[in-house]
Amino acid sequence: MKKMTKHPLRITADALKKAFALNGFTLYDNGEFPELERTDTDVRIFDHPAALKAPVLLMEGQYALRRQLLPYALPKMRQDGPIAAVACGKVFDASDSLYPARLLAEGIIADDRNLYDLGVLWTKIVREAFGAAYEAHLDRLGEDKKIADMASWGASAMTSFTLIDPVTWAIKVLCPDGGEFILGYMGTLSWMGAALLGRESLMNQSYAFSIDIDEAAVRMHGLEDRKALFDNRQAFLDQFPDGSTSASAAFEDRARDVLRSMGYSEGFGPKIYPDGIYKKMNMIQDEWDLNNKGVLLKEALGSGIGLPTVLTPALEQLLCEKWAAGEAEAKVFEVSHIFMPREGGAPIEKLALSFGAYGEGMDLAAFTAQVGDFLTKVGNKNHFYIPANLAIAYKTGECRLLLDEKMSYLGGNFGGIAEIAEKNFGIGSHAFMANLELMPLENKAKEEYGYIAPELR
Repeated sequence: MKKMTKHPLRITADALKKAFALNGFTLYDNGEFPELERTDTDVRIFDHPAALKAPVLLMEGQYALRRQLLPYALPKMRQDGPIAAVACGKVFDASDSLYPARLLAEGIIADDRNLYDLGVLWTKIVREAFGAAYEAHLDRLGEDKKIADMASWGASAMTSFTLIDPVTWAIKVLCPDGGEFILGYMGTLSWMGAALLGRESLMNQSYAFSIDIDEAAVRMHGLEDRKALFDNRQAFLDQFPDGSTSASAAFEDRARDVLRSMGYSEGFGPKIYPDGIYKKMNMIQDEWDLNNKGVLLKEALGSGIGLPTVLTPALEQLLCEKWAAGEAEAKVFEVSHIFMPREGGAPIEKLALSFGAYGEGMDLAAFTAQVGDFLTKVGNKNHFYIPANLAIAYKTGECRLLLDEKMSYLGGNFGGIAEIAEKNFGIGSHAFMANLELMPLENKAKEEYGYIAPELR
């Protein structure tokens, strides 16, 4: 079996998630929350100096891609008693036209810890995630005095510490080589954040934080800059052999782990599509065809003009990059949100998965077997396929629709990529792809797991 790899972003995210979990935090994940936000709301959870980037506005003007996670996560984190929870997902920044999507971890600490305890907590988290030789420091912003190495303070000195005004700290990491970097920021919870959490009376005793996983990954893996994270060549990904499972039990991570075990590597394609991308993949894009017209941006972001309705172009771009790098065979996947246009309302968001392959021995029969293996391993044992000739993004005669035993569509299709699309993307070998929505697969897996035959009831 081909060795398993894990993308450096996932390695970093999982290291932080495991560190949080070991310190009592509950984990929430990206698929649970929308990636769109209304433009008429401005929710400040804490005074974060780098939180609200330039918004990526949609054509309608009422919606934009989100810039923070906590406004959506806090209501789900509500509970009686102490709370320590963290969410992980993508946010977007219009000031970065090349790589506008960033991976963040944002969370809450509402368990009456004093400042000394917080310093100890961050040191433990940093050491769990990066190694025992690392240390955490809190720098209070807006003051000359540095609150450094909180773990060295006497606990009794901080027992009676009470916050009056909102305070923000930079969470700094001291590296073994003497260097340091800002992992993220932490601040006292705003009144809006406290209301969303249901902790209005404890506002000054609760804290929110935000960690930039992209920047942490650059530091953790010694990369030159953030651009290096989006190198999809196998020569880059092979630097990160990792057979460990994902830190969370979310269905999307289960799908990632299954594909990695099958020799597929995770890639990161464009999150905002350029003009003409659907024609490039050989799909009709007429005015009446809302799905392929896409969800357009109010202003172009670099060459990008709209959000993806399918992951096919992103996957084909990944395969193109691998072929251009001289890879004679390739197996790659991506998990990301897609956005379906809806007249008079917010676009419909879906979490989607696309995976593809080319190379020696990879034909329709072999790829069909791969699709079946994947479906079975994620819990969809009762599936079958029927041919479809109207999906022109696929080679004629090589498209299959995915159905369950009740003849219900399972939100997926697969087959050989259309020859014109392969030519347009510069893929010099016949390639195959599968495009799947994760929610139908997750629901079907739960149904099959809980199924009891009538004769056994």
